[in-house]
Amino acid sequence: MSSVLKKSKQSSVNDLLTALNKFMELLEGQEEFDAVLDLKKICEDLQKYKPDEEAFQSALRDLEETYDGDHELRAYTLRRKRAEDDWTEAEELYLASIEVLNLINRLSKIDG
Repeated sequence: MSSVLKKSKQSSVNDLLTALNKFMELLEGQEEFDAVLDLKKICEDLQKYKPDEEAFQSALRDLEETYDGDHELRAYTLRRKRAEDDWTEAEELYLASIEVLNLINRLSKIDG
């Protein structure tokens, strides 16, 4: 029998901030400068508030909106099929975007 360790809220927030910074770095390489500016503002809000606060949850919603709104970051969540075995920036963007999205979902569902 195996046991599942639950992550603390703060641990999940730290994971999100780390993943978000990596994603922003990759987006800069794609010249997604407007998206990066908005993500930096959201990142500041996530650092400023506690996960239980409405302002934090609002920042999470804003972050999720960047995937479907003007920036359409959801496009990076689509896996690219490649014949080559080379690791590319497209795969890095895919993994980073999925990680951020999964952490948004995890933190949106935390309630104590």
